[in-house]
Amino acid sequence: MERIEADDVFDWLGESLPVKGSRVDWPEARGEHTHNHLDDETELLARATQEVLRRIEGGSRVEHVGDSLSPFGVRFGGEEASRIVAALLEIPEHHYFLDVHRGWLVVVSSEGDLDTLDRFGSGDES
Repeated sequence: MERIEADDVFDWLGESLPVKGSRVDWPEARGEHTHNHLDDETELLARATQEVLRRIEGGSRVEHVGDSLSPFGVRFGGEEASRIVAALLEIPEHHYFLDVHRGWLVVVSSEGDLDTLDRFGSGDES
């Protein structure tokens, strides 16, 4: 696991996703979007972990940033991914998990929303 600058990821997200007010405008986003609202926090955390882990292939790396705790994010992958995703989701904030090559995004809100977006962009690793 390595530390990354959260601002770099948020800048990329801001340039790559349509925004309405302070939220992502999901209907306008490019790619395959799914949305779920889960009132049960345990179910939300389990489903979010499953969504991130199913998108990790082989040696791929994932970046995570949150919107309130730290100006830093983390990049991780491999065998440590399950443990790290579960630990990060325990922090009460909005979570953004994305492929380092920007092929997918999983967003988990503290209000119980789980959004996924696949194949919405391309770009180099941050």
